[in-house]
Amino acid sequence: MVHETLSCLPGTPARTLITTTAGETVVAVSAELDLRSTDRLREVLADETALRPLVLIVDATEVTFCSVSGLEVLTGAARAADAAGVAFAVVAAGRAVLRPLRVLGLDREMRVVERLADAVEAGSAARNLAAEVG
Repeated sequence: MVHETLSCLPGTPARTLITTTAGETVVAVSAELDLRSTDRLREVLADETALRPLVLIVDATEVTFCSVSGLEVLTGAARAADAAGVAFAVVAAGRAVLRPLRVLGLDREMRVVERLADAVEAGSAARNLAAEVG
């Protein structure tokens, strides 16, 4: 299932595309993650976490700017997912997101990968482990 949320804000519109499969939910974010757009992303990630997918992936490869509020949303989502038993990963290849995550050490608090395929692969491993344990 795929659904898209367009949020027209002053300045750059925030865009979120949510793709859900049996294995994972991918929330693709584009444009700027700043104070004007993070409230909506926080809501989307909270809603998706509440559905308890096996894996929740934030694809931030199309983000052009990430403020402190954007980093707070990602960190909070990672913690909420962990508390809910949902595997969580951020896909970040560009400087806008990857650099601040690394500089601030946030990549040690959440799984950060540079390719969506790596996050999906990690999700497969988590599903297999859950099947073996459960």
